[in-house]
Formats: sequence, structure tokens, C-alpha cells
Amino acid sequence: MEDFIRGILAHLDSKTLETIVEDLSSMGVREIDDLMYIKEEDIRHLMSIVDCRKILQKFSNRDIRGQQNNLLRESAASDMITLNLTPVSSLEASSSTLFTLPPQHSTPVQHSTWPSTFQVPWDKTRSSLRTCLELKKRPDETDRRHMVRVTVDAMREICLNPTLNQCASVAMSIIAQYPDCFEDRTDEGDRMGSGHFTLCSQFKTRLDNLNRNNTLARLRKPKRTAVTEENSLPVQSRAKCAKTDSYGCINWQPSELPEGETRHSLSEKKEELKRTFNQEGQKGADKARVNDLMMITYEAQRRAINISPAPSIDQLKTDWPFLFTKRFLVQHFCSLTGIDLDSRLRESISGKGRRVLHFFRSQLMRWRKEVRTVLADTERVAEDVDPGLAAILVMMAFFKEKEDSLFLLADVTTTQADAETQLSLPSTPRIILLGESVLVPKKWMLALEGKVVMESSDHQLDFTSALAVLFGSFYVFNIEYQEEAASTLEFIQRFLVRINPENSKCTSQFQVSRKSGKVVRRKTMALNPHIASFIRDFAEYDWQNY
Repeated sequence: MEDFIRGILAHLDSKTLETIVEDLSSMGVREIDDLMYIKEEDIRHLMSIVDCRKILQKFSNRDIRGQQNNLLRESAASDMITLNLTPVSSLEASSSTLFTLPPQHSTPVQHSTWPSTFQVPWDKTRSSLRTCLELKKRPDETDRRHMVRVTVDAMREICLNPTLNQCASVAMSIIAQYPDCFEDRTDEGDRMGSGHFTLCSQFKTRLDNLNRNNTLARLRKPKRTAVTEENSLPVQSRAKCAKTDSYGCINWQPSELPEGETRHSLSEKKEELKRTFNQEGQKGADKARVNDLMMITYEAQRRAINISPAPSIDQLKTDWPFLFTKRFLVQHFCSLTGIDLDSRLRESISGKGRRVLHFFRSQLMRWRKEVRTVLADTERVAEDVDPGLAAILVMMAFFKEKEDSLFLLADVTTTQADAETQLSLPSTPRIILLGESVLVPKKWMLALEGKVVMESSDHQLDFTSALAVLFGSFYVFNIEYQEEAASTLEFIQRFLVRINPENSKCTSQFQVSRKSGKVVRRKTMALNPHIASFIRDFAEYDWQNY
């Protein structure tokens, strides 16, 4: 695909060409022949109109299918001559490829052990990359891609189609040797997830591309049952807490009671908190006694949230009413994760919000229509819009996620009762922005399980306060990210809050296809590749411009 596009649009630089190929792959294009299903409007956001028409016209004038069929026949014939095929049992076929090593290898390498002794042929990589390795600097993307190709070629000399686990082993060994050069990191230098996800994915993608037309090299996999209305699961994310959800937490369930406390004494303190709230409402949150009690009863709060079956939000609000105020939700988040959420978000948004917007505005023609529309809207109200809100809305458009998957708009006069009766409130967390526009809200509310559970106070009207309670609620109440906003929430988590565990907080197995509207199986990954790619591009841009 890269060679095909480069042959038509020789003026494209390597980075732009890579972006085009990645976007085409995300649309489902796996080979040149798939371009017959692409229309001009599908790729207009990737390149100029003239370039779009050049590619599509070139494809329509070529008998690509015939050429590829000839290549397939030649490849199959070559494989039969050069590869030493041996009969294997069905058990062996399920756990390894159907090939032995070519005859020139005197001793076959065992598939389960070869990654531990595999050596990257660094002498075949570019000298500029080797210089980066010596200086402990991140190499240029073109040098990195060349290294991936060289490494994959060396891997295929041992095993024609390595598994994902074998690719991961090779990637981990490279990153252990050169962490500063290849590890997945945020722009602050923090490791993202396992650190080897991107490099492992590049290895596997390259292998899949090389083996795409070679049916003999593919691993046999059981057929998946088609997702139908009869066997599909509900696409709605879990809204209640789950006992295994300790994702990114350091104090998910304390093992000991506070010093000098018993179950009975904690229960008494809980009742005192309830009485104070019933008498003074949210204003009681400002009392020093309430603050002390909420700190002491953290263990009891976690025990109430983590029980199985999970309690409803209504029950938790009845038992722990002060937990549904911004002050104590953020305080609980800090005890849970070790991070002052409000402070971290304000620091990140003030430092990154405008730079993210500048990143997108400086490369306007690179982005799809929805991103450009949000950027134009934010420009019109530039003086009034919060840069953090603008940045989040742009990222949602970038990830192809709808605004209402996190934010709902209501009139500024809307009350809690109005919101619950007039708005269609989902079970997963939403911020209701009150005002004439999502960009310039006057107030906000937090909705959970279809009900309003928190409202902004006079000194907490800003968007950062709203974002803190929205994001904090996922952790405090053990709620998984809803599938329809999973990328944006993981972006907030990894880029702004800087929590980088190795797995994902969205485990939904099914989702509604954005193209067909049907329920389809969702591919889950430990690290969202779009987020990793954005952070890498942003860090490089930021380094060059600030």
C-alpha cells in the first residue's frame, strides 16, 4: 500500500504517507484491492482533492486484482519449492505454525524458546539509528520503521509467523536494552502501560502484512460465531462497582482498620456524618470535624463500595452523602490513587490545553471534518471558552466519539428534577453542562445511574471542577469506562492525570459499529494505539515548537 501510494504521490513525505496508510487501515483497507470500496469523501481529510482523485483514478485504471492473483500463484509456487513441509498432528498444528525451518537450518529452533535468545541485527539498521542508541535519544520515525522491518525479517528466518506473545518478548528485550529510545512514554517521560505495546504492535502488523497473501503461513484459529441479535450481549457498560476493579489504584481496599478504631466506632462515625448532612446539607462539608471523619472512615467507605453484589449509587448516597460533594470525592480519589486530582488536572490543563489546540490548528488540513468544525467553533468564542474544555472536545472529535457520550447540554435554569425528567440520563457518568452552548457553560451537574448526584457550588463553576468529579467518579465508584467514550477517558487518564497501568479500564466485548449501527465484537487492547500515536506525535511537535 505504501509503495502504491508513493508511486502516485511522490511528493508526500514519509510521515504524511504513514498517516494516510494508518487511516486507510483503520477504515478496513488491508490490501490495494480494497480501494475499490473507498470513495473520495472517505479520504478527503487525508490529502488534497487532486491527490484523492489521482489515487482513485489510478486504481480504477489498473487491473490490480489480476496482478495480485498472479503474485499469489507465484508466491505459492515459490513457497512449495523453498519450504520443507512436514506432516504434523492436529495438536501440534494448534500450537505452532505448519512449517519446519528451511533446509539450510541444521537445528530447528523451538518456538517456545527462540525469543529469549533472539538477537536484533543492529548492524543492518541505519547508522543514524545506531547513533541515537549510543546517545540514548529517540530515533526518527523512518529509522524506527526501518528497524522494525529489519527485525521482522530476522524473526521470520527463525519462525515464519511469530505469535503476538513472541513479538512481545522480542519487544520487551529491545526496550530493556534501550528504554530511552523505544519505550512508550508520555511527554513528561512517564512509562505508558507496559512500555512495549507500540513496538510489539508494529512487529505484529508488519508480520501480518508480509503473511497476508501467504495462506500457508497463517496460524489456524477457531472460527468466531457471528454476532447476532440472539447471541449478542448488551453494549451498555457496567455502571456499578466490581470487586476486581483496582485499576491503577494503590489503596483500593485497606487491609487494616485505622489505629484505635473498631467496626462499631466506624459505624458510629458514619451515622454522625449522616446526621450532620441531614442538618446542614452540603455546607457541612466545610466543617473540620466532617473532614476528619471522612478521612478516618475511608476504610469503611471502600468496604461499602467494594462489596458484592455492588451497591446502587442511591444506596451509597444515602449511607455516605458527603462522598457526593466535590471536596470529598476528590479527597477519596487521592486516598485511592495517591494523586491530588484537582491539582493534577489544573496543572495539566494550564500547561497542555492551549498547546493541544495549537497542535491541531497548526496542521488544520491534516484532520477530518469533525475536528476542523470543533476548532472553528472554539475560535469563534475564543475569549470565553475554557481551554481545557476546548481541548477535550477536540480530542473527542479526533477519536470519533460524540460529545453526548460525556457531556449533555441543558438550559441554565434546569433543576435537578428537570434534568432527571426531561433528559435521557444514561447509567454511566455524564456531566450536564448548563448554558446556551457546550463551549460556554454557566453551571454543571454530575449524573450517575440516571440521576443527578452532584451540582456545582458557587465557587466550583469552572470546567476543571466538573472534569475532576466526572473522571474521579469512575475510580471512586469502580465504574468501567463506557465504550462510546473510552478513548477520550483513557486520554484524560494517561495524558492529563498521568495514571498509566498496563491494562484498559474498558473491557466491553461488544460495541455498536459507527458505520453500520449494528452490534459488533470489540477488539480490546491493553493500550489504545490512537492515544499512544497522538502522545508520540504531540511530544515530538511540542519539543520542536516550545
